Amino acid sequence: MILVIDSGIWVSALHFGGTPMIALESACKRFGVAICEPIIEEIYSVLQRKFDWETAEIDSALAEYFVEVVQVGTTGSLRGICRDPKDDMVLECAILGGAEIIVTGDKDLLTLGLFRGIRILTPRQFLTLQRAEGSREPS
Repeated sequence: MILVIDSGIWVSALHFGGTPMIALESACKRFGVAICEPIIEEIYSVLQRKFDWETAEIDSALAEYFVEVVQVGTTGSLRGICRDPKDDMVLECAILGGAEIIVTGDKDLLTLGLFRGIRILTPRQFLTLQRAEGSREPS
């Protein structure tokens, strides 16, 4: 399974930890994660602007996760899906990356619930889904 982790989850995970970090670590260890340049740029921008992270700190924090992450080239051609046009790039990344799930805290994405067969879940919903699917595996 391939997932797209929205920039807000990356930022929350790296800066605050908690449920977003648990979801991020689980996604990166157990599944494929697709990302695109606009998501990466937003991670850097928010961590630098809001939390005063240095570029080298961000590089270091992302390095262990980016070993297995697949970078997808987006074109910006998907438009008009989300209430917030900036969120369309997350959907485009998911489509081009072959993702089955988008993990986000963004209400504009979450209101969609499902887009072209891609489930849009909060970190908590993603972790609950993993536990439920794990409990159905044969022992």
